[in-house]
Amino acid sequence: MWTRKELKQQAKEALQRNYWKSVLVTLLLLFLSGNWFGSITSSMSDGMVAEVESPVFDDWEETEEFQMDLQDETIQDLENENIIIGVIVTAVVFLIIFFLVLGAILVYEIFIELPVIVGANRFMLKGIEGKGEVRELAYAFDHSYKNVVKVMFHTELSIFLWSMLFVVPGVYKQYQYRMVEFILAEQPDLFYKEAMQRSKDMMNGEKWKVFVLDLSFVLWEIVSVMTCGIAHVLYVAPYKYLTNAALYRRLCGK
Repeated sequence: MWTRKELKQQAKEALQRNYWKSVLVTLLLLFLSGNWFGSITSSMSDGMVAEVESPVFDDWEETEEFQMDLQDETIQDLENENIIIGVIVTAVVFLIIFFLVLGAILVYEIFIELPVIVGANRFMLKGIEGKGEVRELAYAFDHSYKNVVKVMFHTELSIFLWSMLFVVPGVYKQYQYRMVEFILAEQPDLFYKEAMQRSKDMMNGEKWKVFVLDLSFVLWEIVSVMTCGIAHVLYVAPYKYLTNAALYRRLCGK
């Protein structure tokens, strides 16, 4: 059995022992997490402005009224056609750029962000036990990197697919697989099915309590917003990460 008070007390003690290292790891984690990529697509879409110029025609030699009317109709048709072509070309270019950027973001998240998250959690676990080292952030890149990427990818994919059904199943799976990244931080060579199953076993009967634990940080998140994120980096985020690490340690006994 565990209580929120016990976990938070452990986290506070660990934060005192490893304060500046915890803040540094949090900063690096937030920077490398890829959240700043979110503005790329919007800024790109704002910058994509299609300019369609009307074609320039030389004066026709015919001077009769019928020829002039025919010329006007032809120009109008060509202008409309060029506008349509311009819109189509612009849309195609935008879609190509969008999917290229989206692909780059996915590659970054899978091969960089997810292993960094595992390393950050390893640092937090070390912090709970005593003193953590910033180099733990790169742990997954030196220990079964391919397997870590594979396990984290399967986990995130499972959560995503369940989220497509509705919000509640996605949230449920998110809590069910919450311990996967901590498990990998200690056993990076585990097969993805085993790692996910262990997380399920650890979270069995604990999901509601963990949900309430998350809610207990709501006031701290409000403080983070009021301080423009400064409090989040300097205290709230490290505090939450360490609390989750303490939770993992307690659930390991199951």
